[in-house]
Amino acid sequence: MFKKLFLPAGLLASVVVSMIFPQLGTQIKHFCGSSVFIVLIFLVCGYQTDFSGTRFDRRFLLSFIGCGVLSLLVAPWFGVALSTVFGLDTLAMTGLIVIACVPPTLSSGIVMTETAEGNIMLGVMMTVFYNLLGVVTMPLVLAWTLSSQADIDTDPAGMFLQLLLLVVLPFAAGFGAKMLLKRKLPRICGYIPSTCVILLILSFFSSANAHFKAYPVKVLLLAAGAGRAMRLGLLLMLRFGGRLMRMPYADRKAAIFTAGSKTLTISLAILAILKIGDGPAVIPCMVFYFLQSMIDSMLAGKMGLAAAKAREKTAA
Repeated sequence: MFKKLFLPAGLLASVVVSMIFPQLGTQIKHFCGSSVFIVLIFLVCGYQTDFSGTRFDRRFLLSFIGCGVLSLLVAPWFGVALSTVFGLDTLAMTGLIVIACVPPTLSSGIVMTETAEGNIMLGVMMTVFYNLLGVVTMPLVLAWTLSSQADIDTDPAGMFLQLLLLVVLPFAAGFGAKMLLKRKLPRICGYIPSTCVILLILSFFSSANAHFKAYPVKVLLLAAGAGRAMRLGLLLMLRFGGRLMRMPYADRKAAIFTAGSKTLTISLAILAILKIGDGPAVIPCMVFYFLQSMIDSMLAGKMGLAAAKAREKTAA
C-alpha cells in the first residue's frame, strides 16, 4: 500500500514545496540537473526488466505501430483542436501544441507502468523507440501545426545522442549488470525511480515559479482546462484503441502510461529553439505535465492496488 501511494503523495508534496520554497528545487536542479535522475531511472528499470514475458508476434507489432501513430501523429492535431475550443492565445496555443507533439516522457511513464503492474518491457520499448522516432516526427508535425514561420531545427543528431546517453545506455547497463550478477535488487531500490520522478517535478516547478505567479489567472485556468482535456483524451484513445487492437490488459496499461504521456524536458527544449522558452508559452507545458503526473499517479496506484487484490484472491 505504501509503495502504491508513495508516488502520488510525493508528487503533490513536490508541487506544494516548489510554490512555498522554490529555492530547494532550483538548488537541486543547479547541482544535479535532470540528467542524473533520468539515468538512475533507466539504470534501475534495466536491472529490473525481464524479457522472457514479451511475445514479439504480429499482434505486438500492430499494437506498437498503432500506439505510436496515436502518440506522435494524432495527439498533435488533438492539441490544435483543443487550443481552438478553449480559445487559447498564440503563446499558450504554441505551448500546448508543442507538448502534444513531443514523444513519451523519459522517466515517469515507466514508473507509472511499474506502479500499475503493467508490461514494463513494452513500456520501456515504447519510451525508447517513440523518442527516437520523435526526432523525425517532431520537426514535420510542428511545421504542419504551427502557423509560425520560425526555423524549427530540433538538432536530430544531438537529440539522438542525448537519448542514447540518457536512456539506451543506462538501460543496457542495468540489464547487463542483472545478467552478470543474477541477483535481485534490495526492495528499497524499488523506490529509486519514484523518488527521481518526484525530484524532477520539484526542480521543474521551482524553476517556473516566477512564470506561474506572473501568469493571468483566467489564461491559467484555460490552459489547465485544455491540458486536462488533452490528457484525458489521450488516456481514452489509448485505452479503447488498445481494446480494438486486442492488446492484453498489461500491455494496455503500458500504452496508457507511456505512449499516452508527454515529456516536459523535450517540450521546453523545443520552445527554447523557437525562442519563446523564457515566456508564457512554458506554462501550458508545465500545467499539462503536472496534470499528467497527478492523473497518472492516481490511476496507476488504483490499478496497482486492484492487481494486488486480485492476486490475493487467487492465492486464497
